[in-house]
Amino acid sequence: MKVLSKVNVLFRDYLAWIVVLTAGAALIIPQAFTWLAAWVTLMLQFIMFTMGATMKPSDFSQVFKQPLKVFVVVLSQYLFMPLSAFVLARLFQLPNEIALGLILVGSVPGGTSSNVITYLANGDVPLSITATSVSTLLSPLLTPLMLSFYGGAYVEIAFWPMFVSILQVVLLPIVLGLVANHFLGSYAEKASQSLPTLSSIAVLMVLAGTVAVNQANIVSSGLLIFAVVFVHNVSGYGMGYVVSRMMGYSKESTRAIAIEIGLQNTGLASSLGMTHFSPLTALAGAVGALVHTLFGSIYASLCAQKDLREATSGNSTASGSTVVSTQNVK
Repeated sequence: MKVLSKVNVLFRDYLAWIVVLTAGAALIIPQAFTWLAAWVTLMLQFIMFTMGATMKPSDFSQVFKQPLKVFVVVLSQYLFMPLSAFVLARLFQLPNEIALGLILVGSVPGGTSSNVITYLANGDVPLSITATSVSTLLSPLLTPLMLSFYGGAYVEIAFWPMFVSILQVVLLPIVLGLVANHFLGSYAEKASQSLPTLSSIAVLMVLAGTVAVNQANIVSSGLLIFAVVFVHNVSGYGMGYVVSRMMGYSKESTRAIAIEIGLQNTGLASSLGMTHFSPLTALAGAVGALVHTLFGSIYASLCAQKDLREATSGNSTASGSTVVSTQNVK
């Protein structure tokens, strides 16, 4: 158990570097990872199963404690992110398949790694977990709806096949995970200690497979696709800050909301792109897996450093006040 705990901490603390190394390896030697593309859907189902197996009733407590905040996250995520992707696709005049992939990234729910990033950023973790869970459970309906609305400008979108696909990839595994957690009791609790590590490995496999399949497309598109995905990602953070400031939310809630809106389930976007369209449509999801995790980790590090500076400054001020008070007494 100690080994699993150390591995979990390793993934948590060095997530960005592990993601970069995995993506780099898939770009340099794609032939070693292309076989993983056939397992992307299964890996995503496993990730969703682990999500369900580790869910607790308390994960949804924020819906009742902070219903407006959860509503703000989900509404912003599903209304703003697809719109932002559509505007960027038009602005950069992206080819149809790549544009559709970017809109797909904007239409999927929040990524499970957003909870880790929120933790590292000293954000409101319970709010992040609840918002991820709610947006994920709503994805079978809202993802194909948003994709049909914005992506229909590029290609005809079949709503029901995608609806069924997301049910199979997202909702069904989560339900099975919840059932396993409920009936297996203590066994499920013991197994849950290893699930974060196994889920992280599955995420890396999804990343490696999608990057390897799209290696030629990533190289040929150069910096353009990275720039567009990055701007789209940052726009989500910006939206989170604007909404949170308007609502007067705390620093912790603001960070959680910004991360939750900006960090999407890029693995799901890649899987849907390859299943229903083409590897080129999965390109934005493949690049997004790298960009979202890397920028999220940098953002979290900056937040943690800012908090440390403020804490240090506060302690210094308090110490100075104590010295002055002592001198006055003398």
